[in-house]
Amino acid sequence: MRSISLLLTGLVLAGLTKAQGESSVSQWTTIFAGIEQATGTNDAGANGPLSVNALRIDLWDTNVTLVITPPLTNNYVPDQRETYLQTTREFLVAHQLQVAVNSGYFSPGDYYQTSGTPASVEGTVISQGRLVSRQTITNNSMSAMTFGSTNQAAFYFLNWPALNTNGVYNAIAGMYPLVRDGTNFAHFYDNALSDSTHQPQPRTAFGLTRDKRYLILMTIDGRQAFSAGAFDYESAEFLLLFGAWSGMNMDGGGSTCMVKQGEFGDPEDINVNSFQWAVGQPGSQRSIGCNFGVRSTSPASPILDLEVIPGSTTAIITWRTDVPASTQVEYGPTKSLGSVTPLDSRLTKEHIATLPNLEPGSDYYFGAISDTGSTIYRRSDRFSTTNTASYTLLFDVTKTWRYTTNNLDGINWTARNYDDSGWLGPGPGLLYIEDNPAVTPRLTPLPTPLMRTYYFRTHFAFQGNAAGLSLVFSNYVDDGAVFYLNGSEVYRLRMPAPPIVIVNSMAALAPPCNGGGDAVPGCDDQFVLNGNLLVQGDNLFAVEVHNRNTGPDIVFGSALLLDSPSAELPELFMRSSGQDATFYWNGSGFMLQQTTALSEQAQWTDVTGGATSPVVVTTSGTAFYRLRK
Repeated sequence: MRSISLLLTGLVLAGLTKAQGESSVSQWTTIFAGIEQATGTNDAGANGPLSVNALRIDLWDTNVTLVITPPLTNNYVPDQRETYLQTTREFLVAHQLQVAVNSGYFSPGDYYQTSGTPASVEGTVISQGRLVSRQTITNNSMSAMTFGSTNQAAFYFLNWPALNTNGVYNAIAGMYPLVRDGTNFAHFYDNALSDSTHQPQPRTAFGLTRDKRYLILMTIDGRQAFSAGAFDYESAEFLLLFGAWSGMNMDGGGSTCMVKQGEFGDPEDINVNSFQWAVGQPGSQRSIGCNFGVRSTSPASPILDLEVIPGSTTAIITWRTDVPASTQVEYGPTKSLGSVTPLDSRLTKEHIATLPNLEPGSDYYFGAISDTGSTIYRRSDRFSTTNTASYTLLFDVTKTWRYTTNNLDGINWTARNYDDSGWLGPGPGLLYIEDNPAVTPRLTPLPTPLMRTYYFRTHFAFQGNAAGLSLVFSNYVDDGAVFYLNGSEVYRLRMPAPPIVIVNSMAALAPPCNGGGDAVPGCDDQFVLNGNLLVQGDNLFAVEVHNRNTGPDIVFGSALLLDSPSAELPELFMRSSGQDATFYWNGSGFMLQQTTALSEQAQWTDVTGGATSPVVVTTSGTAFYRLRK
């Protein structure tokens, strides 16, 4: 959506005097410390029903941290390359936030831009003391909110001449004001309905309360049967109902999106964005240039200090309650959970549970449960088990390759016995046509002019036992590739999926680095194969790298690590309360033992129930404890 000049008169179109239903809002409900949620409705808005969602952020709560999309660190150019496009869900996850909402106007604004595309934003935007965008007279985003390092807030109805940003820690630009001094200002735009911005649209709006304690973040859904979209004055009306004294319109339309951290840490949509229907991709979100989020360091839950100590096949969950309660954990590899630890019915404020029989290197969901006898407390999260493995580098990205640009369609060039002596090289990786100095190490220039497809082959030796072994390939590829091991296709990267046959003329589907464009360090593409694919002695690794339609460069290099499992050594933990001591550890097959004196002749005895973590021991006098296998 686009704004118009603020130099408008107050003429109101007669068509807007039609009867309108009454808007109403719900009570605020705390969802995280310092963050509340509410909803609003109007079943008979000026253009149809309205569905509204709002968050109220307590700026005086020391748990609250505001986060705005930061500036680019790679080739920042004012008004051209200021941020990367990112969905609101991606923004919430990347910055470990509790809530997030779209915010400022940005370009490029077409619907099919991918995340990672460089973007510019309008108006004054500052992210944790770093300048993202300056306010200029040519910006259409002429309102602004600023926040100091302790979240002290200010609202700028018209940010021109541009505010002095000294001492400003965070700032966000709005397209134009909606509420001023507790008054609905938005009727001033009713004479501009020829501009689609001021017609009924999905809306995002920010507001501040009169005492500047609370920041209101609000979305109104639109372009859907359940919510038709709002006029500016309807947005202002809802801001006032939610308690705003001042407020501004943000970017809206397909950008309007509000998310929160869900039960297991995953992003959960609060509103229903219209972008997904416009592009025919249900569940998708628009990649945008400027997001706004809030991190809360303290959960709004009676279950406190929740901590996970993951092992490879077990995990320890600990937490605290202010009142005595029981201890139990539900867990599983999906959100359906499915497993539960034995109930520890002892009423205690310190809680410890061990989850057994887990898979190494896997993701798990869980819910910690404490029952006081009258109230059941629950808090959910997720974790990943460790992968107790030792890695051996078989070859790194500087390995040498033979290469060619010949069209090899219909030729069995991936076979181990194929004769590649007529190819170019060998040359060490990275092999490239690339002028970005951040792409490194660039060791072998590839032949020009740039071709659609380049073919690469290399040999490596393996001797030993491949049972239980995993092959971890780490690759720098610009743009897409198909990988072959000993003549068999093993992986496709940014290429059409099987059963589509890959041919020389086929273009890659996307650029590397999440759309960033270049295969720079930190943007490697990894995949893992079963070690049983290796043969004793000589092995052949072959790769065909494909350019995109618009790609001006090509880069390739690969490293291979051998991943073999190793034994997990447990760490013994203890918490004491009075004469009770609770011992807990990760791993299975261990026994807790005790003795009353440390010496070479010490007699260690097994603790009753000591084969399973946690173990509660009642102590008297001095005792020493250890784990034995």
